[in-house]
Amino acid sequence: MKKEDVKNLVEKVINEKVQFLLNRIDTFQSSMFKQIEKLKDFDELVQFRMPDELSGRDDDADAAGAIPILNDYVKKIAAANNQLVLIGGIIDGIKHFCDRAAMFLLRDDKLVGWKGKGFSGRDGQINDEDLKKVFFSLSANTILKNVIENRKSYMGEPVSKPDDFLIFNRLGGGKPQKIFVLPFFVKGKPQAVIYADSMMDTPIQHKVIEILATVGELSLDMLPIRQKFLTKIKTQEFVEEAEMEVKFIEHADEMEKTSAPAKGNDPERYARVIINDIILYNKKLVEDGIKNRNLYEVLKETLLQAKELYMRRSSDLLYFEEQMVKILAKGDRQALKGYNFEVYR
Repeated sequence: MKKEDVKNLVEKVINEKVQFLLNRIDTFQSSMFKQIEKLKDFDELVQFRMPDELSGRDDDADAAGAIPILNDYVKKIAAANNQLVLIGGIIDGIKHFCDRAAMFLLRDDKLVGWKGKGFSGRDGQINDEDLKKVFFSLSANTILKNVIENRKSYMGEPVSKPDDFLIFNRLGGGKPQKIFVLPFFVKGKPQAVIYADSMMDTPIQHKVIEILATVGELSLDMLPIRQKFLTKIKTQEFVEEAEMEVKFIEHADEMEKTSAPAKGNDPERYARVIINDIILYNKKLVEDGIKNRNLYEVLKETLLQAKELYMRRSSDLLYFEEQMVKILAKGDRQALKGYNFEVYR
């Protein structure tokens, strides 16, 4: 066998293997998308049965009364589409079950304030926004460092480690009565600390807080999948909208070929047919466009195509612009702001 023949044979085998792998990848990708489609109704992910120990009175909480609030925040956290909303939901939820709540993120050799709730800015306290300026070095022996290292939560007196006074000095407002501190895990590794305290005899409902933190951890782990899924949905919506526009043009073209005008050219009737087709294939966009008074903005390409289609049959633009206002915008010309009316006044 000639050298050139060997080379061609090797290239052929390699190309076949590459194509085989590409086909396998396509098959796997299609399978994954089908599995992701099953997650479309994310509400199903937050339907849960409350543990029996939370259905009655606990040592530190009347948990039964906390269930509606807990349920609302679990849904909010699970439905979050970015990290800021997700973490905000966790801390906002926790604040319902203590006086002050905060999250500190692990950054290199320190814990940095990220989100706070309940810090009033009065009586020596910082405010919620000031929490972002607070940080604690991991060289200091605080309970914050301890829960990160031991991967265990702490519930009890505010001073348990030699440097805990740093926490209360920087948060202000004096020493709390009780504190609850727990590590926050991302993909199995502690990446933050959640801090909750009681300043005025408010019980810290630590079991409820643990549930919110756990839901937050799971939701954060799933967030990349959720974001990819939502992107796919948006892409599909765009494709469907484009397909509707194609159907509209095809339908109008067919009508142009087959319909017999009632009165000569009858541009008014033709304009009504075109405008009604736009409404038929873009119901949601039309409804929102009328409500927000931005019809032309959301349907710009469709309207310009419709105008071009109309002018193939009639040069009298008055009827088209008139039907746009009367039928499409339901008489509200301002809903078509941005469109350059050439004839209709």
